[in-house]
Amino acid sequence: MLNDALKLLKEQTKDNIDARDTERATLLSWPGSPSIEVDGDLTPYPADKLVFAEYLLDREVKADFIAAEYLEGDEAKGSVTGVLANGMVYETGEPYKQTPRNSLRGKLVIPSPLQVGDRLIVSRLTGQRYYVHGKDVGGNG
Repeated sequence: MLNDALKLLKEQTKDNIDARDTERATLLSWPGSPSIEVDGDLTPYPADKLVFAEYLLDREVKADFIAAEYLEGDEAKGSVTGVLANGMVYETGEPYKQTPRNSLRGKLVIPSPLQVGDRLIVSRLTGQRYYVHGKDVGGNG
């Protein structure tokens, strides 16, 4: 019965990140040609040996900015609503239902949260490569 419980526990946690499988590293350069130095290793790992979690990279979102005008008494008022390329309002996630009067197509750039010197949580992959999970914000991070 105990063996069955242990097998079930292993099965349920097999895809979870285990703290014993992670290491700490320092980001030496970013973003041009990123490199990290893993604690305990003598040489840094260059960009071709690193895989970064997608949320750590700069991201671009295509959007339409809709300008709506209205009158309040004799005074002209207005607002700007960001609408993503898929037709959803950026701020609320709701579908945009109004007929646009004026619009400007552009993109929102969401910058990477990483900076040189950041402490990172990494996992070793095959071929002496590392997966960068994110910033180590505990302790000295």
